[in-house]
Amino acid sequence: MVTEDAAAERSSAVGRARAQRLLVTLLGDYWHAGHAPLPSGGLVAVLAEFDIAPANARATLSRLTQRGVLERTKEGRRTSYRLTESASHILRRGARRIFASTDENAWDGCWTLIAFTLPLDDANQRRLLRARLRWLTFWPLYDATWVTPHDRFDEVREQLSELGINDAVVLRTTDLALLPAGRARLETAWRIDELADGYRAFLKRYDDLARQAVAGEVPPAQALVQRTELVNDWRALVGEDPDLPPDFLRASFPRSEARAMFLRTSEALARPAQRRFEEIVRTADRS
Repeated sequence: MVTEDAAAERSSAVGRARAQRLLVTLLGDYWHAGHAPLPSGGLVAVLAEFDIAPANARATLSRLTQRGVLERTKEGRRTSYRLTESASHILRRGARRIFASTDENAWDGCWTLIAFTLPLDDANQRRLLRARLRWLTFWPLYDATWVTPHDRFDEVREQLSELGINDAVVLRTTDLALLPAGRARLETAWRIDELADGYRAFLKRYDDLARQAVAGEVPPAQALVQRTELVNDWRALVGEDPDLPPDFLRASFPRSEARAMFLRTSEALARPAQRRFEEIVRTADRS
């Protein structure tokens, strides 16, 4: 039985994670690398648009700084933040996939496989590697053997280097025999039916917003909040999708439809959302 204290702690943890995801999304979308650091008051004010209290917003800034996502600068009594170079690099790399205009449907039959070993007591390293492998469209055949139907040879080597992992084997091949049980294992690992349900839910959730955005009916204040939520939800979907070639999908798989709606809606909301973001930051900086 879940106690009230445990439920409250879980809710608090979810809230902290949401605030961090929102802020990283906002900075990645609206305050690009090379821009001047943003004052802490401006960032607190931006997060207030998402009903995040000032104390929680400041805690979010502190946590992201501790994690190496943000770097803090101080000039007199003024404290400002910007994305670290490594965080900017990761976000730029992620944006290429999030805002890709097409699915990776032109499959050349190439597969990439990685087998790795990590110390059993290094749970954080294991978590980071698995998260990055999923983002690169790898999925586990076994606990430490992951595969993707794409050429990710150079990208996965880059990730291993960034994480300081050297006990791994990376293979790239077009020769792969999928016996019946092996294909079933892959399809189970990819959770294709769950993915399809996720894309259908996304289409339903944002249907009204998509029509309003294209018609220019979303004011800037709403555009910032709704576009950021849209991007966050799409990122979560993309992160769970191994970008399977058509050979492994039913013709009715709704990814292409959902991608087209996402791109159309995010583009329609981009300018008013950018204006609202800059307006909030400027107003907070003057106060």
